[in-house]
Amino acid sequence: MKKTVKALISLLLCLTVAFCSVLPSFAFEPKTALIVVSGMNTFPLYLDSEKAYPTPTKTIAKAAAKILLPLVGFFTDKDYDKLGDALFPAVSEAFDAISCNTDGSSKYDVTTDVFPLSAGNYPESFAEETKDEAGIVKAGMDAFGEDNTYFFNYDWRLDPLKHADDLNKFIKNVKAQTKCDRVALAAFSMGGTVTCSYLYKYGSSDVDSVSLCSTAFQGTSCMGSMFSGDLEIGTYGLIRRMAQLTRNDFLDELIMFLNDGLDAYGIDDAVDGFINTLIENLSDRLYRELIIPVFGYMPGLWALVEDEKFEEAKEFMLGNADPALIKTIDEYHYNVQSKAYDILKAAESDTSIYITAQYNMQGLPVSETSTNSNNDFLIDVNYASGGAVCSKLGETLPDSYVQAKNCGHDHLSADGQIDASTCMFPEQTWFIRDMAHVDYPVGEPADFIIWLAASDQQLTVQDSEKYPQFMKYDSSENTLSPVMPELLKPTVVEYIFAFLSKLVSLSAKIFSGIIKM
Repeated sequence: MKKTVKALISLLLCLTVAFCSVLPSFAFEPKTALIVVSGMNTFPLYLDSEKAYPTPTKTIAKAAAKILLPLVGFFTDKDYDKLGDALFPAVSEAFDAISCNTDGSSKYDVTTDVFPLSAGNYPESFAEETKDEAGIVKAGMDAFGEDNTYFFNYDWRLDPLKHADDLNKFIKNVKAQTKCDRVALAAFSMGGTVTCSYLYKYGSSDVDSVSLCSTAFQGTSCMGSMFSGDLEIGTYGLIRRMAQLTRNDFLDELIMFLNDGLDAYGIDDAVDGFINTLIENLSDRLYRELIIPVFGYMPGLWALVEDEKFEEAKEFMLGNADPALIKTIDEYHYNVQSKAYDILKAAESDTSIYITAQYNMQGLPVSETSTNSNNDFLIDVNYASGGAVCSKLGETLPDSYVQAKNCGHDHLSADGQIDASTCMFPEQTWFIRDMAHVDYPVGEPADFIIWLAASDQQLTVQDSEKYPQFMKYDSSENTLSPVMPELLKPTVVEYIFAFLSKLVSLSAKIFSGIIKM
């Protein structure tokens, strides 16, 4: 009997030791891997191992050399056709490497960088990054581990629904490599079109969380304007955009002060008039010889056209287009973009959903709408946020404005620019003021995105004092802080430049009066 008991005890001890020896491998095995889904052109496109886009400097210089003399001659003879004869072939040739066939397929064998292994295997691509998608990968490696952080890249010109197929395979491979149960998708810019396409085709069973960060999953007005023929370049918007690029409040105010001076003396109007007269006279050839054949057959760009402009743009750009292209872009638009809420809502049953948007930035000033839109530099805030009510850029909502939907929480920004109550997911949508499109530098902004992706439960805008629904980005300190009512009050620098602008405006009126006399 004693021998039997001793044998049983020995057996139990052996099993205990054996179990404890393998326990660490189970205890520390992560359940979730992070996949950062790239936006447009995070890495270049290549043709025959040569960079095709962004367009190489030597290609731009070659095109400029062909245009320079005809452009100089135009100021003398005002011959629009002669200018077009030089301009459009030269620019078309410069972009030919990335053009598509009429059915939406690539005309040439264009490639881009792909990263099938975990990010730790590509130190030259991610280890030193400080912002944008690659910066989030860097932050992800610190939080999830180098072996559990991945980057999904693709050819942005092509069909997001086909990219969804590749993303599905990528996710399966990531799960196999990491032994993780599920993945966290952090999608940026155009990556929102790919991620929503993936959810539409494959569901969310493999996905723990989806973060749509500055994404164009509802389109953007600059692309809709360009593809519908609604082109109107605004000099004021171009200069305001340049001022914001300085990331310096004083330089920003100085440039805008100089711009106010140009505006007061009518120089902005003169430049606008020249550029838009040029566009008006060359518009037909601009679209027929350049925009349509080079960009109009790219399904990826059609995914960026907002719903309000989609059918108008199709009629304008693709009246007699290849039916295969129409079928491709219609499937994305009507089954993904138009049904994004339903897709995300369905995923919400087993997946955390997060949306972030930036605001108070100048968009691409290619039409009146996109010039005045409250923007993140590329994407309109109301589109990136899934439906927020926004003031025009540089303005606030009316003093009498009342939150559109009363859900028991305050969703009005303290600076009077945003009403988030109308968003698809008002409790799960964050806004960052004064941070440009997809910036998210390593530090507090990147940590915020990682906080969302790493959570094991659905977070809301009510859950953290550190990350309230409306935050302001300080580029000099690389910090986030709550948006406060004080932002409505002009700073000392703003007061000074506002006073100087009034003096310039007054001097312009006096000068104008003297000229008339």
